[in-house]
Amino acid sequence: MERIRRLAPDTVAAPGYLLRGSEGNLIDVLNSQLVLLLSGQPRTGKTWIAREIASALQMAGFEVRVGQHVDEAERFLTEAAGGERLYLLDDPLGSREPLPGASASLATLRGLIGRIPRNRRLIVAQSEPVLLQATHQPSIENCSLGTHGWVVVGGLTHDLALAVWSRASEVHSVPNDLRRRLEALIMDGEELRDVGAITYLAQIHAQLPPNASDAEIIRQARSDAFDFVVQLAEKGPAYESLLRAVALATTNSTGASDTELSFIINGGDEEPGLVPELGVWSFSGDTPPLPQYGVEPSFTEDQMAALNALQRRRVVDEVGDLTLFSHPYLRAGAQALLRGDTRHMREQVKAQTTRGSHVFPIACRLRLRGTCSGCDHCCL
Repeated sequence: MERIRRLAPDTVAAPGYLLRGSEGNLIDVLNSQLVLLLSGQPRTGKTWIAREIASALQMAGFEVRVGQHVDEAERFLTEAAGGERLYLLDDPLGSREPLPGASASLATLRGLIGRIPRNRRLIVAQSEPVLLQATHQPSIENCSLGTHGWVVVGGLTHDLALAVWSRASEVHSVPNDLRRRLEALIMDGEELRDVGAITYLAQIHAQLPPNASDAEIIRQARSDAFDFVVQLAEKGPAYESLLRAVALATTNSTGASDTELSFIINGGDEEPGLVPELGVWSFSGDTPPLPQYGVEPSFTEDQMAALNALQRRRVVDEVGDLTLFSHPYLRAGAQALLRGDTRHMREQVKAQTTRGSHVFPIACRLRLRGTCSGCDHCCL
């Protein structure tokens, strides 16, 4: 028995995996169609689920490999030698933005899906923003590969998020008071619903500042997004200013208009949120007027190009005529840009923050609209 254990391949299962309840149906799809396509926002657990399903077939006798290269998957699955095989392609088009040659890889993947032998299986786990950018499509429903659609992996339920936190906090020896604090945050809000954020927070819990606020804890849970956002900001001043403005002017569920964003970036000494006006505002009736501008703010050509590029990369989304980050993970990374590394940068951040406070004055406009979701713009 010991010899068998030594010779057996290492399991591809994700350590500490917790069943979501959909695994059986996904295995049925894979066995009937030979292909399973998983997508979703970053850190929702696509690879986690894909590895669990692959491990189930591994235990049934399939030879399993995991990689990122479509060409390697094609050779492994189509060569005549060998028996039952499964290949798990993990973000073959790129994890945060499309890799060079993503279009060619997508074309190869389309061709491979139609040539998989009956004793072979393919699982693809691909980040949704990258998939949409690589296919130039507006929604996941338009990204089918032949007759195969993508299964979208969403956030965890309250109960499953609590279970993930319980296991991760035990593994990483999180103090009991912080464990209970996070349990309350998970139960009372919608911020901590992705596997990646919860497990990452358990790993770096010792880095939390003493007496951290709820907002600071949530930002820390997504702090690994900062590296990606820095890469975007380094593309030029227009990118950096725009990322900061969206971080200042939006929540995870409420966007900002082009006028608001361009004022935060380019506005002068105007205070449009503080227009003198006599009257009474009723919190149960009509909302107060929106900010008034002497001269309507607008983007420069560079800023408009940066906004279009961020939309193509699915970093930000358009909801009607409003812009907001496509995922809280990205907003948390952009919020870190508000720190400013140099005196000049801190002055820029201060100016933008001041203009942001005029767009979102003391009685925050989101609260007056009745759409406040607990943002960081005010302390009411």
